[in-house]
Order: sequence, then C-alpha cells, then structure tokens
Amino acid sequence: MNIQIIEKVVDVFNHYGDVLRFQIERFEEVLNDAAFDMMDECYLVVLGMKLGVFEAMIFDEDFEISRYVTYLCEYASLKEEEALFMVSVYSQIIETIGYYFEIPDVEQFLKNAYQHNQFSHLYVLARTYFLGFGVTQDYEKAFEIFSYLYQQGVLESCYYIGYMYEHGYGIEQDILQAFHYYQTNVDSQSALRLGLFYMYGYYVEVDEEKAMYYFLQSQEKEAYLYQGLLLESQKDYSAAFQAYLKGAKSFQKECLYKVGMLLKRGIGVELNLNEALHYFTYGYYLLQEDCTYELSMLSFDGVVVKKDEKQALEYLHQAARLKSYDACLLLSQFYEWGRYVQKNHQYALSYYQQAQVIKEEKENQYEII
Repeated sequence: MNIQIIEKVVDVFNHYGDVLRFQIERFEEVLNDAAFDMMDECYLVVLGMKLGVFEAMIFDEDFEISRYVTYLCEYASLKEEEALFMVSVYSQIIETIGYYFEIPDVEQFLKNAYQHNQFSHLYVLARTYFLGFGVTQDYEKAFEIFSYLYQQGVLESCYYIGYMYEHGYGIEQDILQAFHYYQTNVDSQSALRLGLFYMYGYYVEVDEEKAMYYFLQSQEKEAYLYQGLLLESQKDYSAAFQAYLKGAKSFQKECLYKVGMLLKRGIGVELNLNEALHYFTYGYYLLQEDCTYELSMLSFDGVVVKKDEKQALEYLHQAARLKSYDACLLLSQFYEWGRYVQKNHQYALSYYQQAQVIKEEKENQYEII
C-alpha cells in the first residue's frame, strides 16, 4: 500500500472542500478518480469514513494508534496491516489539514469548576488548554490551572507543570523546577522525562542505571525505544531487541525501524529478512524515513520481495521527502551517474545539499524531546 494516498486525499479536500467527507458516495467517486492507481488504498480510506473512524480521531484528545488498530481488527475484521495503514493515513491527514473546533462556553465551564472545586473538571480543562484541543492553545492558562490543582493536592498536575518549566511554555524556563515536579509524582510520563534527563545528562550527571530505572517505570511506548538504545550501547543486543520489540508492538515507529534492522542483520536475534520486511513496512505506513529507505533497498536487491527498480525508486524518492539522509545521498549519486534515472547535475547537487542539511540537523539535534 502506498502512503501517497495521503496527498491525494488532502488534494481532494483542498479542491472540493472538507465537507465532502460527509458525502461519502461523492467522496468515494472523486477519490477513485484522483487515485485510480491506488484502489486498495481508496477502499480503506472510504471504509474508515463509513465506519466513523476518521471523525472519531478528529475529536480524540488522547489518540493512541494501537487502540484504533485493535478496534478495527476485532470489529471490522481488518488485517492488522490494513488497520494500521488506515489509522496512520487518517492521522497524517488530520495533522496536515489541522482540524479545529471550539468547546462552547468553556470560560463559564472553567468558572463553575473553580467555584465548586470540581478538580476533575479543572484537570480536563487544564489539559484542554495545554493541548489546544477545542480551545486556542494557552500555556499560561494551563499553567495557572495545573498550579492551582497542585496546591490542592492533585499530583497528576506535576508532569504538566514540569514539562512547561522544562520547555518554557507559559512560564520562564527553569530546568531545576521541572526536575522537582517530575520527581514529586513519578507517573508514566514523568518517569520517561526523568529517564531522558539521566540518559543524556540534561542538567544532571549521566547515569545510565538511573535512566534505565525510570524507563522501566514508564508505560510510554517511547520508553521502550530508550531502553533499547541504552542496552544497545552496552552491547546487550538480545535485550535491546526485546525492548524495541515491545515498542514496535505499540507501533512506535523508531522501534519498528530498530527491530527491522536487527532482524535484517541478525544481531541479538536470528536473521530473518521476511520479518524485517514486515517491520519496515509498518514503519513506512507511519512515515518513518529510514524504514522507507530500507524498503527501497530490498526492492533493488530483490531478495525477499520481487526485484522492482521502479518501485525501489519510488520508495527512495519518498524516503528523501521524509528526510532520510541515506536516501538523499543515494539519489544524489544516482543523478550524478545517471544510474536508474536520467543524469541531472542540478538534481544531484540538490539532493546532496539536502543530505548535508539533514546530517547537520541530526548532529545538532538535542535528543531530549
């Protein structure tokens, strides 16, 4: 299945208006015309709209991809691959279009919640302002409400207060205060942040043992990625694979890539190119650039999939658009040599420059996210 269907759907909405999603039969007709060479993808996009999945995701404040995939597999009898593709496509379309809706009378709702000390309502409203979900995003107001809740003993506020202190959202940046709040209530999210602090020495000394301790307390899917990175740096590849695998099962896209690469190389696990292809494909659906590059290489090699240079080039160009350093560098060489493509020095230079920009961004990127 081809992730280019995302562009087709966005183009259709831009041309006909977003209200077309409420006219399912008309939308299906228009999309089939626009993406006539992607009938399977069109079918899944339309099916999900008929099932109400697209609308549900628009209004889902706590979107979690695995929840939707499980639902579609159990109640719509979709294969996991089909469900993941559908949900990922919708997620990217929603992010691209930027749906916005307003919660009516939110200020009155907030006033009443304060007056009656309805802490659960205040917590929901604080998160609403923090996320910008149904209201204009307002970190200062979110900080104000979370701080009030903290003073009232609602410790679930600690993560959000810490996060805003850490990044200077709604309050002047203060890393020590962030660290204090994360430690005050070590829930799943705070544990992930503390693990990252110790892993990368972010205003504390690097301590891999403490980092792992906190990652193991977190149920966030990203925690599995950092567990794997720590274990891999310690050359415990078997344990690293198992950590990455847990993240991959939750569709954490970097974990999907890591699992695929270890399977491809037979490091920490028995070499299995068919399984590697499976994880690279899932990562591709989630727009993971290196997974897309690996699919290109497999299509060029023709080992576990049919050798298909046209498909390989399509993956390679998609990987470059997703900012894969390796893809940009290889395309630069292809256009320089005239291999698989017509020789074009201007394209060669452009892809080489893109590769260097990506390399610099990765070198300068601070790994705390």
